[in-house]
Amino acid sequence: MQRLLCSALMIVIALSAVADNGRLDSLYHCLDAAIARSSHFVKQREARIDSLRRMVAEAQTDGQRYGLEKQLFGEYKSYRNDSAMTCISRCIALAERIGDRDEIVTCQARQAFQCSTTGLYVESINILSSIDTVGVGAQAMGEYYLAWGHVLGELAYYGPLEWLTAKYEEEQARYASLALGCLDKERDEYLQHQEKFHYAAGDTKKALEINDRRLERVKEDSHEYAIVAFYRYMDYKQMGRMDDAKYWLARAALSDVRNAVMDQAAVWELANLLNQEGQLARSYSYINFAWESAVNFGTRMRNWQISPILQTIDKNYQEDTERTNMILMILMGTVCVMAVVMLVLLIYVGRQRDRLAAAHSELSGKSVQLSLLNDDLRRANASLDETNRQLQNTVGQLHEQTRVKEEYIGRFMRQCSLYIDRNDAFRKRVNKMLKGREYEELYKLTKSEELKTKELEEFYSGFDSAFLHLFPNFVDDFNRLLRPEERIVVSGKYKLNTALRIFALIRLGIEDSSTIAEFLHYSVNTIYNYRARVKNGASDNRESFEIRVKNIGMPE
Repeated sequence: MQRLLCSALMIVIALSAVADNGRLDSLYHCLDAAIARSSHFVKQREARIDSLRRMVAEAQTDGQRYGLEKQLFGEYKSYRNDSAMTCISRCIALAERIGDRDEIVTCQARQAFQCSTTGLYVESINILSSIDTVGVGAQAMGEYYLAWGHVLGELAYYGPLEWLTAKYEEEQARYASLALGCLDKERDEYLQHQEKFHYAAGDTKKALEINDRRLERVKEDSHEYAIVAFYRYMDYKQMGRMDDAKYWLARAALSDVRNAVMDQAAVWELANLLNQEGQLARSYSYINFAWESAVNFGTRMRNWQISPILQTIDKNYQEDTERTNMILMILMGTVCVMAVVMLVLLIYVGRQRDRLAAAHSELSGKSVQLSLLNDDLRRANASLDETNRQLQNTVGQLHEQTRVKEEYIGRFMRQCSLYIDRNDAFRKRVNKMLKGREYEELYKLTKSEELKTKELEEFYSGFDSAFLHLFPNFVDDFNRLLRPEERIVVSGKYKLNTALRIFALIRLGIEDSSTIAEFLHYSVNTIYNYRARVKNGASDNRESFEIRVKNIGMPE
């Protein structure tokens, strides 16, 4: 039972693996198609940006213009860095003109966040250090702490000195805790930092639960969806579930491409994984696309991050291409050699074909003669087969007749001996009665037919038993010659009725009705009527009925 359960489990695991591979391959094909249409998605994004820029130009108040500039920054921040920086600077100026302290701090924090995203760590720290947070609301402070946490996290990750890394990580954790205390718990930024906190603590199960909540809140194939999917990839990767991790990484990359995101990590991370798996062609395609996107985004930081991966993938791709070219050259050389060999073989085969044609012509005449001889031999064989078959049937019939005669001779001798003994006993009884002058009893004894009736019954029983031992299937075979409603049912295993006894004698070769009548002690008319009535119930031609009866029990 345990082996059966293990086998079933292995089958389920194998089927799941096949399904996962099919799911990933389908997603890769979608990503390939999206990259091929990336210019279309860029045009869509440019159209949104142009629409927002026209709306900014037509805005009547600073408040309207500020709201539109924030939307424009949202379009630019992952698309083109220099435009995003310009846009956020205009947002700060408009917030100052309006006099909204919370919005000023919020915009300055986002400006610092954008700087740290693009590797401008010093500039980010200077901006954050210059922000006056006195009297600022909780949401703005949450943005401020988020920006501090991000720049410190970047310094911890990319910093070369271990003692500084530990310090940065400690400060990052402190600012992350402060941000969680300020942010609205329903905002994605709050949930994102909660997920990052549990991920850093190694509690990936809890991080994944928070990611589930985030995933429900975002629109599929949006840029926000790509961010949540990337975090889901990191959760699954830490859990060691690489198939699920690759799936969500590919989903993140697909969403980034469809949203024309230029500041993307998913595509080049996926390219790195595929390179490690040996899928060099697709990996090379993805890393080139990621490089072009980083160039369009316009930061040296992204180029610096992608460059080592690009070099590794390019090197592997070139080596694979060289190996492929070498194999192609070897194959071409092999094909050329095979072509020469084939040409030589064709010439040789041509000459052999001419020789074979001459030999074939010579053999054709002999084949005709052989064919005629074969026909004569076939007819002779057929005639011989027919003669053999007839001889075998004759031999079979002779064997059967010999067996029946031997059996019946033996039974006849036993029966004759029995009758001699009985007659002698009857003689002695009669002699005794005569000596005793028992004339009346002797008269009664000889007058009664009871003795004859008993002898006939015994004779019929002996005949039935002897015949059915010789032909045990006679009754079943005989009934198969009759229609179902005419079939005969016997009262015992070794018992025949009058009709069956008549045809049993016919089977033994006694066909004359008068002889059968004498044998069974019936009148000739009775025997004739029995024969006619049974033949009228035949399932096939009644005229050949008795011939078929004679063949019962004969070898085929």
